[in-house]
Amino acid sequence: MVSIYFKVVEGKRYVLKDVTLSGNTLYSTSEYLDLIEFQPGSHFNTFKIREKLISMLRVYRDNGYPLINILDSVVVADSVSLFIKVKEGPKLNIGAVNVEALEQIPAKIIRREIIVQSGDLFNLTNIEESKRRLYETSLFNSVNIRMGTVDLDSSTIDIDVEVLPAKFRAFDMNLGVKQGYPEATVNADPVLSIGVSGSWYHNNLFDKSRRIRVETKLSSIYPAIFIPQQFKLDFFYVEPWLAKYRIPLTINPFYWYVENTTTEFTNTAYGLRGIMTYRWFRKIKTQGLAEWSRSNADADSVDTPELYQEARKIGIKFTWDERDNFFYPKKGFKLVIEPGVVGYLLGGENDYTQLQTSFSTYWNIFSELVFAHNINVAMAFQRDEDIEIPYAKRYFLGGNTSIRGFEQQMLGPKNSEGLPLGGNFRFYTNFELRFPIYKILGGELFVDVGNLWPEMKDAKISDMQTALGVGLTIDTPIGPARIDYGIPMGTENANKTGQTHIAIAYAF
Repeated sequence: MVSIYFKVVEGKRYVLKDVTLSGNTLYSTSEYLDLIEFQPGSHFNTFKIREKLISMLRVYRDNGYPLINILDSVVVADSVSLFIKVKEGPKLNIGAVNVEALEQIPAKIIRREIIVQSGDLFNLTNIEESKRRLYETSLFNSVNIRMGTVDLDSSTIDIDVEVLPAKFRAFDMNLGVKQGYPEATVNADPVLSIGVSGSWYHNNLFDKSRRIRVETKLSSIYPAIFIPQQFKLDFFYVEPWLAKYRIPLTINPFYWYVENTTTEFTNTAYGLRGIMTYRWFRKIKTQGLAEWSRSNADADSVDTPELYQEARKIGIKFTWDERDNFFYPKKGFKLVIEPGVVGYLLGGENDYTQLQTSFSTYWNIFSELVFAHNINVAMAFQRDEDIEIPYAKRYFLGGNTSIRGFEQQMLGPKNSEGLPLGGNFRFYTNFELRFPIYKILGGELFVDVGNLWPEMKDAKISDMQTALGVGLTIDTPIGPARIDYGIPMGTENANKTGQTHIAIAYAF
């Protein structure tokens, strides 16, 4: 048996006495210190200093100084004096944009995704955006855009673009077996279902970077496993550029067939969707949707999630995302506004409008402690109050991304069997405190408040439901895996037990 002892000599805790800059001409000393947020008298933190200096490098490289170099050194006495030496280098424009020739992909397909041109001021953010756009074409396994030859006489720097083509065509197929309970059933026995799904795609149609994809899904419930009870077929055609504008257009014809032998329900639907998307860097995205569909169902009630509702719809989704990190945001905000119109001049059996909006904000209180807040409002209005909005298009509430502590979709109006009916007005807000525990483990404390009503006129503050809870997160490469436990509050929920929710990514 071996005992190992570690002796830690912490030494003195030093503070930052002063900062001395040299070589800076683009920014004054006061502007420089504001940008890197150094405060004399604060505790000396080597990691934070290096992190802020790296951020400063980007500021220079976004303003025409690709050869910037920043050196830091310290003198330690009773306190620490920090010396920063800046070698800004020359201010450069972009010279030639050199694109590697490929047999399979014309150079113009690559060049049109690059938003920097010869003569532009060097800008690292625009170069990285060009790299992201090239990846989005699905044509390349690898994209490298690097600085090339520097010509000081003309004050230019060349950009070299190197790409590695991906596989343009592929086919995949999946077979699965699962056991569970049928949807919209009470006290039912579990059923065994067997499913097959497959897809085929081509990502460089006619050597124009146009994409097509065919997806199909087939499933049956035992024992009638050789009789398809659910069949879905989707065809996607993507035109990446409309005229001279980078606004991808997706055309999606589809076919849907569902048969439920338990409820003797069948539904056949077919239609066409069109989706256009415009994105400005990673911050702003606008997406337009138009759908025309027909549906034939054999059912006494429309209150079933299996029914594909006939639609003539036009909608827009606007997203403004200023979060500093997609998976682990510490500061910034995200705004989503999504209006839609069904029917009216478009025709069809239903005439109604819908509006959903959410606003999430994040504050880094100190160190790794983050306070997050979300507010979500959704409303719908039908032209004829005697004609209900289709069940599948109504709003629902409750579950791991809204009001935790309540079962999925179980807040709001219910029928005589206790199943959710949905509603036309929804409001909820979330407050969450996120903090680290140990290495990849993190914790949450949250309060969720809100409710769902049949109509906006029915909403009352006294109807608000509240849930308190705690959560545990585990850092993973695809975001935090979380386990939340919420407890419904209020005397009307005294007999209800708490709910455990397991999911990937934060609730908002």
